Amino acid sequence: MAMLGYRLTQVLGHLPILLTLLTVLVLGVTAGRRLPGRSRSFLLAGAVVLLLLELFTTAWVAALPELIRSGGIRQYQTWSLAVSVVGWIGYPVGLGLVAAAVFVGRRAAYPSPVPGQPWGTWTPPGGGTPTGYPGGPPPGYAAGQATDHPGHATEHPGRDAWGGSDQPPAAPPPVDRAD
Repeated sequence: MAMLGYRLTQVLGHLPILLTLLTVLVLGVTAGRRLPGRSRSFLLAGAVVLLLLELFTTAWVAALPELIRSGGIRQYQTWSLAVSVVGWIGYPVGLGLVAAAVFVGRRAAYPSPVPGQPWGTWTPPGGGTPTGYPGGPPPGYAAGQATDHPGHATEHPGRDAWGGSDQPPAAPPPVDRAD
């Protein structure tokens, strides 16, 4: 009865990982057109490798007491080394395939700088109500309420409530080389 408790505990301990990998497989298979072909292939291959390794590890841990009892410590050491080597090789391969699925076939997230503008020049986002605050008005203010208080846009155009500006910084003053 104690052996059943040990095996059940070991299998239950590996169950979250097994269920997660099965979910990844199902989502990868049903992704259809949402994932490009190579990305989907890498994801499925990585998930299969990791799932097989996890099943192998779960079986190893569940069979461990029986293996020690029947073959002794020598057999245990040999099998333990073999299982470790498989894990040392398999887990990086599986995780590498999943990571490759993320990056393969992706384009640059940001377009190249616009010709005629210096690199890093800020351009305001299109549309929406201008508030003078990055990401919209601060919490607790309606969209537009943040710019309607005295001393803001009417007295100091281009400045926000704390004196900052939504304009790019001015060029530095010319250096006097006479010194």
